[in-house]
Amino acid sequence: MKARLFIWLCLFSVHPAWAYIPGNQDPTTGGDKDNILKTFFAYAYDALLYGGPIGIAGAVIYYIIHMWGIFQEIRAERKTKNDFITDGIIGASLILLSIWGVNYGLNLMEKV
Repeated sequence: MKARLFIWLCLFSVHPAWAYIPGNQDPTTGGDKDNILKTFFAYAYDALLYGGPIGIAGAVIYYIIHMWGIFQEIRAERKTKNDFITDGIIGASLILLSIWGVNYGLNLMEKV
């Protein structure tokens, strides 16, 4: 009985805050309310605009941790400097290609 009373008291105390919950966010590029495909592309643009740099930041963090791990293995003489240079070049190239891909995708989606 006390638990139910506590739950109702908690719900009653936050009831005025329910009115201030915001609605859905409109896409940044507009979108047409009558055309579902344009609205979908507008939200996809936002997903790429905000999600792309987050993914690239995660890739850069992974790249740094991976290179540090190879550096530690070089110090323990389990890998060579050639492994470090090869992984460094490949990783940096993939990160640059990812940045280019996000920018290219954003340019394509702006024209839709």
